[in-house]
Amino acid sequence: MARAEQEYLAELPAVQDKTAFARSRFDQLDKGKLREVMYREQRWICIYCERTIQEGYSPPHIEHWKPLSVNHDKALCWKNLYLSCTSQGSCDNAKGKQLLKWADTDPDLPWPGDFSYQEVLGFTSRGEIYVRTDVNLSSACRRALELALNDCQNGNQKRKAILNLNHPTLVAARAAALDSEKSRLEREFRGRTASQEERADRAKSLENSDPLPAFVSVRVAWLKKMIGKGR
Repeated sequence: MARAEQEYLAELPAVQDKTAFARSRFDQLDKGKLREVMYREQRWICIYCERTIQEGYSPPHIEHWKPLSVNHDKALCWKNLYLSCTSQGSCDNAKGKQLLKWADTDPDLPWPGDFSYQEVLGFTSRGEIYVRTDVNLSSACRRALELALNDCQNGNQKRKAILNLNHPTLVAARAAALDSEKSRLEREFRGRTASQEERADRAKSLENSDPLPAFVSVRVAWLKKMIGKGR
């Protein structure tokens, strides 16, 4: 992959239609082999919503965090490539060619490998996701994250959520994941309440799982008693 990127970048400056060239070179990659590596790197969950992803009739999308059509030099950059589920109405299917930012002049949201998004996003007991108010974020980053999650009002214009991570189906799935964790603790510690240390051990076990369970972040937040804080 690194060699393919080097060869591509060497040819890119002389190409007139850079978007077409970038798409062509990206489409020439062996996507099956790429996904094999990316499954292991993401531990089998969608980079955006944390649904379980796997090979099938409709395999996960190989998503450009910074869109190929705008960032030609990042078309084959490994840090810019992630697996996204194929669910309609959210994640890559909602994002398309949109930039992960509020305004074109804003900086891009950092790549997941360079930023701990789980530390700035929170969850409600109903399974909704939100940007925490008790964390230090630049205004541009906060605006971009809020627009990634939800529809937002911009003056008199309503802007559609870029990733739509509070799609009703996703909210319901996170609530079900919470119920699953609650039921598991009730079965495991029948007759008593799990201690803070026991809940922390369970959270650590989930975070270290390979593959990760679907919607791992909301499960861990509940185990650490962080649900609904920071609104």
